[in-house]
Amino acid sequence: MRIAQIAPLYEAVPPTKYGGTERVIAALCDGLVTLGHDVTLFAAATSATKARLVETSPHPLRERMDRDAMLRVAPHLHLSMLASVYERASEFDVVHSHADLWTLPFAASCATPTVLTLHGRLDVPEVLQTLPLYPRTPLVSISEEQRRPLDDADVRWIATVHNGLDLRRYESAGRAPGRGDHLAFVGRISSEKGPLTAVEVAARAGRRLQVAAKIDPLDAAYFAAEVEPVFASHDVDFVGEIGEAQKPEFYSSAAATLFPSDWPEPFGLVMIESMAAGTPVIALRRGAVPEVVVDGRTGFVCDDVDEMVEAVGRLGEIDPEDCRRQAARFDTSTMAARYAAVYRTLRSRHLDGPPLQLQEAS
Repeated sequence: MRIAQIAPLYEAVPPTKYGGTERVIAALCDGLVTLGHDVTLFAAATSATKARLVETSPHPLRERMDRDAMLRVAPHLHLSMLASVYERASEFDVVHSHADLWTLPFAASCATPTVLTLHGRLDVPEVLQTLPLYPRTPLVSISEEQRRPLDDADVRWIATVHNGLDLRRYESAGRAPGRGDHLAFVGRISSEKGPLTAVEVAARAGRRLQVAAKIDPLDAAYFAAEVEPVFASHDVDFVGEIGEAQKPEFYSSAAATLFPSDWPEPFGLVMIESMAAGTPVIALRRGAVPEVVVDGRTGFVCDDVDEMVEAVGRLGEIDPEDCRRQAARFDTSTMAARYAAVYRTLRSRHLDGPPLQLQEAS
């Protein structure tokens, strides 16, 4: 199949450091090419892919724009990209967009079928109000839980396809000697990600905490006022943002990864990275966590901080090989094959004429 992939322009595909959506898109493009598909990726310059790259921005927006500039200019840049892609839509069998709600009016007026993967939270007013305006556009969720806010909305889910990554480096690092007894926290410093909860859990469990996390400009004030003093008073080892080369060893050296995310997490790549390294995950029961972590086998799904602290004392119950086997469900080849099945369904229904019927591709 000839497949167009449309990426957000904020980061390169894949990003040099933080950027979950772009990492998934990179893995998907490479996986589809490996399966023999003709893939064109529309993305920011400096992206690296096995697909044919069309640079639709001279640089990733976060490299050159501050918050105010992105709020003013980013919508126009994404709309310009979408307009240029859909001018070429007849060149493709399927258009797969990851560019959020901006895609909808283009998809609704195009003869080439489009599928839109929603990568963020869906319980926000702009999503709840906008998606039902386009009831015919096929949508993919990245977890079953992600859909819940739209249970009563007139929208068209064609599949749930869990995110996937190339996890080989994590698996190799996880089998190397050198696992410690400290706990790890990976991701982004923001209140909903729970860095202060991670400190509390580690302190109450009597474990050291290592934190590898990005500080977004939007969260700089929160870090300075609330997080940095707590890190200092609890002797947290804060190493800052790390790249792909450093992540496998960071996970594999820890006794467990804490995932105290306190918002409706639509997926959570940190969890599959950690499990691929053989490192169990201790997480709050939020969003898609129960779809990723097998409670009692690859970590612990907890209802509160007390249960997270208790779980630290139960880490000896977890077999690292169980973690790796569960993580393998979320590899690149599995994700690419599931999306290819979605495209085939979408394309065949489009050509045959009957309305697209809901189906699960997961």
